[in-house]
Amino acid sequence: MRKTGAFLTVVVTMAFCYLYLYKRFEPSHVHHARKDDKGDTDKNTESDLCAASPCEHGFCVVRFDRPTCICEEGWTGPSCSWEQNECHSNPCHHGKCVDGVSSYTCECADGWIGTNCEQDIRPKQEPPQKLAPVPEDDDSAEDVEHGQAKRMSVLNDYCSRYPTKSSEYPSKHTLGQLIVNDKYNILYCFVPKTGCTTTKLVFYNLEKGTNHTLNTVEVHKYNFTFLDQYSDEEIQQRLKNYRKFIVVRDPLERLLSAWRDKFVHGRDLLTEKFQDMWSTIENKTDSEYDKLRNVPFKAFLKAVAMDQKKWHNAHWEPAYKLCSPCQVKFDFVAHTDTLAEDFPLFFKKIGITGKDSFLPKKRQTRGGKFLSEDYKVISFEDMREIWTMFKPDFDMFGYSFEEDITGLLRTKNTK
Repeated sequence: MRKTGAFLTVVVTMAFCYLYLYKRFEPSHVHHARKDDKGDTDKNTESDLCAASPCEHGFCVVRFDRPTCICEEGWTGPSCSWEQNECHSNPCHHGKCVDGVSSYTCECADGWIGTNCEQDIRPKQEPPQKLAPVPEDDDSAEDVEHGQAKRMSVLNDYCSRYPTKSSEYPSKHTLGQLIVNDKYNILYCFVPKTGCTTTKLVFYNLEKGTNHTLNTVEVHKYNFTFLDQYSDEEIQQRLKNYRKFIVVRDPLERLLSAWRDKFVHGRDLLTEKFQDMWSTIENKTDSEYDKLRNVPFKAFLKAVAMDQKKWHNAHWEPAYKLCSPCQVKFDFVAHTDTLAEDFPLFFKKIGITGKDSFLPKKRQTRGGKFLSEDYKVISFEDMREIWTMFKPDFDMFGYSFEEDITGLLRTKNTK
C-alpha cells in the first residue's frame, strides 16, 4: 500500500508540472477562447484581433492576446508598411546605389565593375617620375607684374579716399615736371633723387632712337619737352590718352640722397644758397661744421620739415607735390630699387620692343644700414615732423615709416 501511495503521488506531481509548463510555453498560434462573467465565450477570436490590425506585407499572429505582424523580407514597421532601404549600408564601393524592393543595384563609376563595384578594371599606369625642383626666380615677370598691380591698387585706393583731389586739374607746377614723349605717347613725371638720371637716359634714347650711355651724353643738359609747353587743349589730350609713368623712392632714402649729393659729395649753387639752414640747429660747433662740410644732416632735415618757402627745392620736395598723382592718374609706378625689373614690364605694356639694350641693369641700392649711419643723430621728434610732411608719399606709394624706424632702431641696437 505504501508503494502504491508513493507512486500515485509522483504521477500527480508530474501531471501538474506538465500542465504548468504547457501553459507557460503555449505556442503563439494557439488561442483559447475566454469566457466573460456570465460564462459566454469571448467574441475576440484570433482572426478578429488580426483583422483589427492588418499586416500590409506580412502575416498576423496573436501573442499573449495581442496581434503581431511577421513582415516579409524587405519590409518593416508595426504593420509591415515601411520599405527597408537596402542602400542604407552603402554597399556600392565605387558607384551609386539604387534602392529596390528587397534588393539594390549599383551603378558603377568608370573603371569599376561587380555587384558592389568592387573590381578595378582601370588601366595600370606607371608612377610619374619626380622632376627636379625648379628654382624660384624672385625677379620673374609674374612677380614684377604682381608687384605693379599692388602698387597701383595702393595708389588708387588712396586717391579714392580723397575724391576732391582726384577731380582737380594738375597744377602748373606739376605740368612743368611732366616730360613728354610724343613718339611713344608717354608722360614721365620727373622726381629728383629717384634714379632720374637713369630714367631720363632711357627717355632720351627713346626720343632720339639712339643707344647712348651716361658716359656718352649728359642727359641733364638736354632740353626735354615738358607738358606746360603745350596749349590747354593739347595738355588735356595728352593727359587723357598718354601712358603716364612715375618713379618714386622711400622718402627717408630720398632725403638722405639729396643731402649727400648737394651738401656732402660736392659743392654747388645749392650748397651756398641754403647755408642759412644752419640756423635750425642750436649750439652749432666749428668741429661739427668741418666734419660734415657745410649744412649738417640734422639741420637739413629740420629745415625741410619747417616747409618754409626759402628752403623749397625739387630735390627734397615731396613727390605728391611735384607730380599730383591723384590728378594726373598715373598708369605705372616704378620704384628706384626695382627700375631694372620695372622698365621691361612698362615697355611690354605700351608695346615697345627691341629696346632692351639701353634699359638699366640691376644693381644693389643703398639699404637700411646706410640710413642708420646718418639718421642715428636725428631725434624722434624731428623724425615725426618729417613723417608728417611726407606722409602722403608713404601712403600713396606703399612705403612704411614704421618699418623704416624699426629698421633703424634694430641696426642701432646691434652696434
